[in-house]
Amino acid sequence: MTDNGLLDLVIHDVWDALPELLRHEFLTRRTASNGWGFYPRQESDGGRWEPLRPVVIGERAHQGLESLAARLLRLAVDTCRRRASTLGELHRVLRFPHDLPLMDPDRPLVAAELTRYARPDLLIEQGRPHLLEFNNSTRLGGATVTPRLAEAYAGLCPQSGLYPPPSTVTARSAALARTLRAKIGNGNGGRLLMPAYCGINKSTGAVRRYETARSPIVAETQRMGLEVVQADLVDLRLDAAGRLLAADVPIDLVLLEWGGNRIVDDGGGLAALRAADRARTIEMFPRTESAMISSKAILSWLHEDCDAGVLAGADHALVRTHVPWTVCLGLDEDPAAQGKLLRMAAGERDRLVAKPAVDRSGNGVFFGNQTSAQDWRQTVMQAARESPVVLQHRVESDRITMPFRHQDSGQQVTARVPFVLSPFIIDGAAASVAVRHMGPGVPARDVVISASRGACPSTALLAPDPLGRPSVTSHQVLGCSQGK
Repeated sequence: MTDNGLLDLVIHDVWDALPELLRHEFLTRRTASNGWGFYPRQESDGGRWEPLRPVVIGERAHQGLESLAARLLRLAVDTCRRRASTLGELHRVLRFPHDLPLMDPDRPLVAAELTRYARPDLLIEQGRPHLLEFNNSTRLGGATVTPRLAEAYAGLCPQSGLYPPPSTVTARSAALARTLRAKIGNGNGGRLLMPAYCGINKSTGAVRRYETARSPIVAETQRMGLEVVQADLVDLRLDAAGRLLAADVPIDLVLLEWGGNRIVDDGGGLAALRAADRARTIEMFPRTESAMISSKAILSWLHEDCDAGVLAGADHALVRTHVPWTVCLGLDEDPAAQGKLLRMAAGERDRLVAKPAVDRSGNGVFFGNQTSAQDWRQTVMQAARESPVVLQHRVESDRITMPFRHQDSGQQVTARVPFVLSPFIIDGAAASVAVRHMGPGVPARDVVISASRGACPSTALLAPDPLGRPSVTSHQVLGCSQGK
């Protein structure tokens, strides 16, 4: 999609534009179906509601999300490179609050390494997508559930023309296969390690064993021709040549899928991984340092670069259009600059939302229009003393009409709810689209659309463009209604 096309990009849920017969049949089948174990969380209002349909977006809109997210990810690394030359320097200038045990502090910043696996969060306001954060990490929520949910929805009316985006599981497995081919330099598959480890659950404080090798991931990587090795961190060691050994065989690539659970009792496994990485005898997917791109402080740097005139015209327009205005408090010790930002924040309070630069699940987020002037200033100042805080222009999410069913009583209701689109971006290409939207009890005011706050996890299906092409006509819908 061209730069001008991205500036004009609009995203709408086109469910209501589908033929009425299709919508009726779809909801009838969804209501009658069982085994949808995708909505285990308790809603914040005490109810247990499940949505009865996905979000539906057009093919071109999905392509636009892909192009937009990929370009902004690249610009994020570029803005980091203007402020740091190595990963260790970036960790310091961001005041990144988490240790990254596998980080190579002397490694340069390489966009292709830091943007391989991301799930950016975008709010839609008047049809226009606004990027709230990049969510680069080794572990991204919904990686396996989202494609399963999309396949289940698409299977309700397989002749409807609605179809899932490329599966995140398949796309990541293909990226792993490409990585091995590039490393080995021939057609052989190579060995992929999926490590298990003991970690502390941040929510409960309990120590438990975590598995990387879940059955859908193993099956798909094996289908790609990779030899999968499963081993505990405590069993990893190096041979005399500095190669990583697991289950007594040399490893070429390690799938990293941890984050949020602090690893304990690794038995020297992390040290072995670090040594093999420094010796360049293994590849890691994704690199743990990519988590730093999730810092919302980088969004403030993008706007600083716009102000400084260092971005090309098209990129300047892209940032101003699709990244809410953002500034960061707490990155430096300049009291004059901090005071200026705080005075600005006081005058703009009703238009702003304050967020930790690095955190998840909406923790520590508060809206200026829901906070008194005195409490706003004090809360922002206190939070910034502890770790960097961003102030961001508030985005008023569009709302979609969503039918719900209560999981206990079976009651059905329809409500207008705000939502977040989170397309998985793997090596620059979009895959499954994770969706979060609130349940029917959502208040009219601004809310954090987070699973921890009662949001429902969902997904998106794609509709052919234009919607009127034969694949979604009433004739096809009638055929769907007579199918199995």
